[in-house]
Amino acid sequence: MSSLISGFEYDIFISYRQKDNKYDGWVTDFVNHLKGELEAAFKEDISIYFDENPHDRLQDTYNVNKSLEGKLKCLIFIPILSQTYCDPGSYAWQNEFMVFKSSVADDRFGKDVKLRNGNVASRILPVRIHDLDQDDVNLFEKETGSVLRAIDFVFKTSSGVNRPLMSNEDHPNDNLNKTYYRDQVNKTVNAIKEIIVGLKTVTALPVKEIIATGKVSYEIKKEEIKEAQPGQASISRSKIFSGIIFAVVLVAFFLAYPKIFSTRNNKIPKDPDGKISLAVNTFQNLTGDTSLNYMEVGLPNILRGYLGNSNELSVQSTTTMDEVYQSMRVTNDASLTPSLSREAAIRLKAGTYLTGSFQKIGGKTLIQVELNETKRGIVLMSDTAEGILTSLNDYKRISTSISQKLKNFLEIKAISNNTNIEFRDAFTNSSEAYRKYIKGMNSFTTGDYKSAIRLFKEAYINDTTFTLAMFYLANANYYFSVSSTDPLYSQQALFWTQKAYDSKERLPEAYQLWVEMWRSFNITMNSDEVLYYCSLLEKSDIKSRYYLFDIGVTYSDVFKMWDKGISLFQKVETLSTEWGKDWEFKEYYKYYADACHYKGLHEKEAAIYETGLKLFPDNRDLIWGQARCATATGDSVKAKELINKLLKLWKERDTPQGKIENFLGNLYYDANFLDKAEEHYRAALKSEPDESWWMNILAAFLFDNDRDIVEGMKLINNAIKINPQNGFLLWTKGNGCYKQGKYKEALDLLLRAKEMNTSVFPQLDKEIQTVRDSLNRQN
Repeated sequence: MSSLISGFEYDIFISYRQKDNKYDGWVTDFVNHLKGELEAAFKEDISIYFDENPHDRLQDTYNVNKSLEGKLKCLIFIPILSQTYCDPGSYAWQNEFMVFKSSVADDRFGKDVKLRNGNVASRILPVRIHDLDQDDVNLFEKETGSVLRAIDFVFKTSSGVNRPLMSNEDHPNDNLNKTYYRDQVNKTVNAIKEIIVGLKTVTALPVKEIIATGKVSYEIKKEEIKEAQPGQASISRSKIFSGIIFAVVLVAFFLAYPKIFSTRNNKIPKDPDGKISLAVNTFQNLTGDTSLNYMEVGLPNILRGYLGNSNELSVQSTTTMDEVYQSMRVTNDASLTPSLSREAAIRLKAGTYLTGSFQKIGGKTLIQVELNETKRGIVLMSDTAEGILTSLNDYKRISTSISQKLKNFLEIKAISNNTNIEFRDAFTNSSEAYRKYIKGMNSFTTGDYKSAIRLFKEAYINDTTFTLAMFYLANANYYFSVSSTDPLYSQQALFWTQKAYDSKERLPEAYQLWVEMWRSFNITMNSDEVLYYCSLLEKSDIKSRYYLFDIGVTYSDVFKMWDKGISLFQKVETLSTEWGKDWEFKEYYKYYADACHYKGLHEKEAAIYETGLKLFPDNRDLIWGQARCATATGDSVKAKELINKLLKLWKERDTPQGKIENFLGNLYYDANFLDKAEEHYRAALKSEPDESWWMNILAAFLFDNDRDIVEGMKLINNAIKINPQNGFLLWTKGNGCYKQGKYKEALDLLLRAKEMNTSVFPQLDKEIQTVRDSLNRQN
């Protein structure tokens, strides 16, 4: 018997030392009572792995049985804590407890799960049958990372008795713990039920439950992920195609953020090789203490050495600086005024120059540096540091601090000079984090989400305050989850969405609103809030195509507000014209054309596809849309040519026949050729008769177009038998019941579908209200 949740072998694994079961069979008796209580508490059968055979455990030096490794893939691990269990040399500790603890950290739930009541419980549920030595308690708590909270089956008396509580105690009132065996078994079952319900909730229902635990693995699975196919995310007049769309709306977090330092100029002049040239001048000694004159050249030398290691900077050497000072008739150990510093930079043709000074403040020395642009002599950034220069440790600390800040600032500017204008600026002080972020953005815009996840994660590791990296980790994981069957990626996306929300104060106000919108979309799932934030964001004067695209997608694809979506897409188009280059982002052409299609603007739709396909000539999404447009406008020759091209591309990718038929069904449905659409939906199901999603697609089509309600109900009922936890199937059945006039049943199904949703679906909300209105009229 398998687990209640797919992907797991057992619901419960009982781990114990054989010596604790030899004398009186306590563990066997406990398991039998536990099974009885579980049967009374659960509608489903709960699977338990309990090995009564002592032979494979008598030798604690045995290797792990390979079959045992699979059995440890369970929902709940119950160790029976005795006076001998917490023994690092024992079989049960090494090969059961430690193995489960290690494996649970990498599965999709993690070690801890949030319960319905808001509390968090561990999937390691200890049952204690003896009072433990403190060393054993310490060991257990060290390995689990939490305080030992065991369900006690300890019989303890004033005379010093310390043994397992029996199911048939002769003198139960003598137990100082005042616990009763049956009550403790029941308490164990209640704890099991809370954990399993929590795990099932994470699997199927609220997004907030996944986020609250914060136990999502950040690692990327190594297996190959199938590429999303064209037409799979098509928005049609029916919600049967909406199952994958919600993730696509997250595409446009590519935004421009304010500068990391106060600056009056966004761009710094660079050399022909793309580097920023820098002249570090001698500092001014304002302390009045001539014994500190060595600092005038000492500090600049340290800065030159540190900054000279950067690949993005071209730092003038100390020798070069000495030579230019001599040409200016200034001694190389003399302090330079700001005007002379600029003159030195001009002679060296350095784009930037650094000036500095130090003075006494009380018992400490205050060092001040200014980075300037040579051409205009304006200050780009300034910084101060305080310490005792006569202290070697302070001297090193101050030098390192100033050097690091300067290096980060200049490297970020140098990298941004060679970066796409769309995501040039970012809110981070770490040049290494910025470098990873830029590479991540490049991977993201080309559709390499796996690399993007890795790079954004590396950016976050370099700067854990980097809110934008958190955003894109969420974004890339969402896109990856579209084509992956592993729920890990969508869980990671939810985790990073919440994490970005928690640090949104680091962003400007307009972008905080953007974060709020996404939280409303994915966490609180409040469609009214999403529209509210869209209306605020729409008024912003931010010139970012990604920003405008994101709002446009939300309006058009989520709320079917085609006019508003098209208006924002047109603003993107205007920016591209102003910047003199078409936007190399394929999702823009797809969703702009979609909005025009549903609005009936087919001439504009065709033009958008033409532009997009010049940039992405073999993109199947765009070719699919172009074929749909040709079909809708009656250009059968062009439509046939494009469909044949699609068929060739699909075959080259080994696309399953069922998916090909479904894509074609979507194409004809969107082009309003309903008979052809039904033909292909039936062909998809015929190619894979047991595929619940093809049953759902065909059933929804039959319901939405009043073609055959009876057949549709048979199809969707079969689909639900195969996949009872799929909310979209319940949604479809709810519509079928509505068509049959079964309003109460329809409302129940639609509400259940809404509970299972992991995003905003305004169409479902409208359908629920329609059913409620019909039910009220009926009553």
